[in-house]
Amino acid sequence: MSELTVEPIMVHVVKDSSKQPERPIEARGSEKTIVLNAANPAQMLAGYDPLRDEVRITVSDNPVILSRSIGQASDQSNTTGTLANPNGRILANGAAEYVARGANEVWVSTNTYPTRVSFEIVRLT
Repeated sequence: MSELTVEPIMVHVVKDSSKQPERPIEARGSEKTIVLNAANPAQMLAGYDPLRDEVRITVSDNPVILSRSIGQASDQSNTTGTLANPNGRILANGAAEYVARGANEVWVSTNTYPTRVSFEIVRLT
């Protein structure tokens, strides 16, 4: 039997059609307003969400404390007294919109009631 020899063929790839085109990233928002009161002085605005880009917060009536956990938000320094030593960041009422970036929990609390807090959750899809 004789041996068969096959010569290699030169191939030039012009366009790789095996890869799908990248889908553009879209931002989707949802808005809500909550009211902090004596029965609920601390409330979660947004839970942990790896797809969330940011939470945009506007405070209408009284200053609030921005926190990243229920323990920090419900601290007595945030819900009673004069907010002289808050456990978190003070957000002034009537100020410009505040943006909390990232996927972590976002909580607010106050010691003056009622206090309206409006927010928008922006997720990347």
